[in-house]
Amino acid sequence: MLTLTTALREKEVDYLLDFALFLEEAERSSVTIKNYLCDLNYFVKWFEQKTNQKLSPEQITPTDLRDYKHYLSEVLLLKPKTINRKLSSLKSFLNWALCEELIPEHSIPRVPQPIREEKVGPQWLNRNEQHALLRIVEQGKNQRNITIIQLLLNTGLRVSELCSLMWSDIQITNRKGCLIVRSGKSGKRREIPLNKEARQVLINLGYHQNKGKKEAIFRGQRGPITPRGVESMFRKYVAHTELDEVTPHKLRHTFCKNLIDAGVSLEKVAILAGHENLETTRCYCSPSEHDLEAAVELIGVEG
Repeated sequence: MLTLTTALREKEVDYLLDFALFLEEAERSSVTIKNYLCDLNYFVKWFEQKTNQKLSPEQITPTDLRDYKHYLSEVLLLKPKTINRKLSSLKSFLNWALCEELIPEHSIPRVPQPIREEKVGPQWLNRNEQHALLRIVEQGKNQRNITIIQLLLNTGLRVSELCSLMWSDIQITNRKGCLIVRSGKSGKRREIPLNKEARQVLINLGYHQNKGKKEAIFRGQRGPITPRGVESMFRKYVAHTELDEVTPHKLRHTFCKNLIDAGVSLEKVAILAGHENLETTRCYCSPSEHDLEAAVELIGVEG
């Protein structure tokens, strides 16, 4: 059990412990559970200091929630992203309490609206985050999982497309390679060139021994791996890193962003990613927070 959960047990906050067990049964990652419990423990401390009474779900009022949001934004001056996460954790807890009949349905307090902030594009991993993910996967020495991560980063496949791949969809020669998506979104076929990294992991996984076979490349214990199986694998690895939630689709975003950063035209990125609308691809030109930080550093005056 998590250290934080143990601390909650010692405080005899049974409903938070029950919520933690619910999250574990729902197969949330340990990092996600830790974040939920940290956020809720933060609210518990604030509530008890404000009201001088122990917290129980039915005691939480809309006024409490509005005051808490004001405290986070105007007193602590937290960033909108942090405030919204804390409010989201509270909302999940209250919904759970409602399902557990700890709160009457007619009196569940409404969580305040999240703070709106300027969006800077889809979520992707920067280079350091990509290296952190690759490092933890490579340390596990599972060649199938290494290949999955590298292919998603270097081809931008949708997770359903990845799971449908057969060895006959791969063509590799000494200096180049190609991957065929036979039924992408809307049933469209496309071909994606394989760079050196993608070719090498496929060779390591057994390309030459399985070349041309109409068999699934990625298999689990019960047959071809499923999108849910891939997502479960991601959660296992990310739980051992400092990364926020990482999904297969975030790696698809990362693939597109890496191409844009390398100067590849929107038209080429759209074809490689299988985007039907160029506007879908254009969103990857929007700067990330890291891009904005790097931009202002360019005009800094050295002391």
